[in-house]
Amino acid sequence: MSLRRNNKPSPPETMTWGRALPILAICVVFDALRFLFEQFWIIGPALAAAYCANKTSDVALIGGILAKGCVAGAGAVGFFAGPALTVFGIVMAMAVGLFGWLTIGLILVRLNPRIFKDHAIHSLWLIISLLISEVPLIGSVPALTITTAKMYHTQIKTDSENLKKYQDQNAAALQQERRQQASELMEDRATQQIAQAKAAEELNEEEIPDEVREAA
Repeated sequence: MSLRRNNKPSPPETMTWGRALPILAICVVFDALRFLFEQFWIIGPALAAAYCANKTSDVALIGGILAKGCVAGAGAVGFFAGPALTVFGIVMAMAVGLFGWLTIGLILVRLNPRIFKDHAIHSLWLIISLLISEVPLIGSVPALTITTAKMYHTQIKTDSENLKKYQDQNAAALQQERRQQASELMEDRATQQIAQAKAAEELNEEEIPDEVREAA
């Protein structure tokens, strides 16, 4: 049994936030690392002081004094080595920003090329996010996450509109197809019933003895 189907276009592809969330999570990680390095002249000494204090706090009697010494030493390092830490943080932030931009760009091109094909402006947005992430201090803004989220928002909105148009345009055709399928099913069942009835009749005729037929 085969059903004839009306020729109609396939449903358009759609993007969802569920599929976008893993990519956005990667963006958040890169932006967080970049922010960490942007503020490394503050965060670096603070982390060193916390680590030193944690290690020396276990020492009996003089643990508190050593912990205070760690904090004071970290403050001194932060004051005198501030410029060097700032330069190191900026360089690392730029490196992380570039690597994150390349990673997200390759993922989007490989897994979701429609985000660029259907929206040419998205390529420009992604380039702007790279430029922002490479500018010192301004790079603290989570440009990669914001830009990627905006790109997905635009794509999801457009895909939803296209799907709605497809459903509206093909609603009548879908109803007609369902009616046609129901009609074909009824025809096939009727044909099967007729074939079964003929087969049963032929079987009954074969089972009647020849003498009975001649007597009749």
